[in-house]
Amino acid sequence: MATQKKNLKTKAKTKKQASKNTVKHPGNKLNKNQKLVEPEVTVNQPQPMAIDHRDKTAFMVVMLSRPEGATLKEMAEALGWKENSVRGAMSLYAKNTRQTVTSEKKDGVRTYYLKSNA
Repeated sequence: MATQKKNLKTKAKTKKQASKNTVKHPGNKLNKNQKLVEPEVTVNQPQPMAIDHRDKTAFMVVMLSRPEGATLKEMAEALGWKENSVRGAMSLYAKNTRQTVTSEKKDGVRTYYLKSNA
């Protein structure tokens, strides 16, 4: 049994030693502490950003503030939400900011507008 425990300990040591070794790749460099540093990626085109909940709500407000307003379908596609989620977000925004969201139906399509209470 003593030999089995020794074998397990030696294997554990070799795994730790193996993790400390660094593999050099053509683009990688080692810093002063001998840690591997990945090269910076340069891209000519801007990458899409992840939009958090606050940014999506602000984007919805911008769409509602336009003179032509916005339809549920437009907002749902732009925000990546379902239409019922857009309705709920409009309701919460109007409740929290005490602004009024109005709508009118033109040619069978309901368009929403944001009106500030002045």
